[in-house]
Amino acid sequence: MPDRKQLERWLFSEETGHDDAAEAEFAQLLTGLPRVEPGADFVQRTVTDVWRMRARRRRILALGWAATIILVVAGAVTAYFASPPLATSVIKALAFASGRSVPWLVAYTTVAMDWWWTLARVGGAVAAALTTPARLVAIVGVELVGILAFFALQRIAGAERLGDAHV
Repeated sequence: MPDRKQLERWLFSEETGHDDAAEAEFAQLLTGLPRVEPGADFVQRTVTDVWRMRARRRRILALGWAATIILVVAGAVTAYFASPPLATSVIKALAFASGRSVPWLVAYTTVAMDWWWTLARVGGAVAAALTTPARLVAIVGVELVGILAFFALQRIAGAERLGDAHV
């Protein structure tokens, strides 16, 4: 066990800023401490618990695989023996559902496509009206003026941040 004087010398070296002396005092202080080692009883209990957990994990894994194999085999056997009676009812249910839903699906698709064709015709008419040479020049001119305004606004805002704005 380290004595109190060693501890005080180390603390004094730390407080005064003598780093090399503080390191040496600290190393000497730590060498005087007793080694901490686990007892034989602790080691035995820990090893026993680890082996139990390992055996438990292996049992759970083996039981999981066994349960998976049993479920797959049971599902396959059930499907094999139950498929002839169930096949007719499943086919009838699918035919009934598709017979009721397919006509509605075709009708809704037809209506949706009619709307899309109408929108395409309207868009084409608007585009044809706007793409005359005079209107095209006007639209491009307005766009260029807008871009110029945004550029000027950005330059003014940037100069204002830097303190160079003179308005």
